[in-house]
Amino acid sequence: MANTFLLKIITPGREVYNDQVEKVTLKSVDGEFQVLANHQSVISSTIPCIAKFKDAKGNDEELFISKSLVQVNNNEMIISSDAAEFEEDIDEVRAERALRRAEDRLKNSENYNKGRAEAAFFRAKQRLALKKSNR
Repeated sequence: MANTFLLKIITPGREVYNDQVEKVTLKSVDGEFQVLANHQSVISSTIPCIAKFKDAKGNDEELFISKSLVQVNNNEMIISSDAAEFEEDIDEVRAERALRRAEDRLKNSENYNKGRAEAAFFRAKQRLALKKSNR
């Protein structure tokens, strides 16, 4: 059996995942990073992305995570995220509406907060990318 560590993914509303994994791959503003067992202690943040991990059984898993705070310490990784959704949890119609709304707001940026509209656009794109990648 490969070296594993505990991965916990939590949102304000629920615990999304809590089990042993072999590796986790995330994205930060500086680029992609990966955590393996026995990783040094670190605190970092992520951008909205499709997080990837290999569970203890060797299965590759993916889920959307919004902006997050990540803590790694003593073979435990905690991802505290605004939102975290596996592909089956994503409402595609809702994500498409959010994308169109964000696009409209970006076109009319003098009436809306451009930074918030860009963030909403990016989140919707990531959700839809995950949903469509598993077809």
